[in-house]
Amino acid sequence: MNADGFGSDFAQIVRENYQRVYNVIYRLIDDREEAADLTQDTFVNACRAYGNFRHESQVYTWLYRIAINLTKNRLERRARQQNVEGISIDAPVDRVEEEELFRQIEDSTMEPERVVHNLELREVLVDAVSRLRPDYKEVVVLRDYQGLTYEEMAEVLGCSVQAVKSRLFRARTVLRERLARYLDEME
Repeated sequence: MNADGFGSDFAQIVRENYQRVYNVIYRLIDDREEAADLTQDTFVNACRAYGNFRHESQVYTWLYRIAINLTKNRLERRARQQNVEGISIDAPVDRVEEEELFRQIEDSTMEPERVVHNLELREVLVDAVSRLRPDYKEVVVLRDYQGLTYEEMAEVLGCSVQAVKSRLFRARTVLRERLARYLDEME
């Protein structure tokens, strides 16, 4: 143990995995402050349980499992406390002297029409993913945002590879259906 009470092995695990864990949680919960809190909680829980970690899996998949479970619990608690409304991409981020600031994705290499189309498509996609049921959202985030293999996802989610593939297929089918109307309108 070093001076701050953490073993140097675990401190290294935190350094190597903090951002990855935060990104997964943020994609699931869409709130920076809550994602930071849950990331901290993930590492606190992992630190407490590290002595029992058997190294039968990758450390990051073990951390993802802890993170996803904590996030699920937080979302369930939030849903019980109040009706949750998603944050619109179109909603102002902040106010500066009576002016509203909006989220923007900048890409100066593209034509203005294409930039507008890409912004709209991103908004529609983010909204469609955010409205997925939680088990579908988890597999989309782990596969498409984090790049985990099916085996890693099964380990994180505590289910079979076949269950992961099935959920991902159904999630992508729902997304395809939700995006079809938008994509047809763009052509």
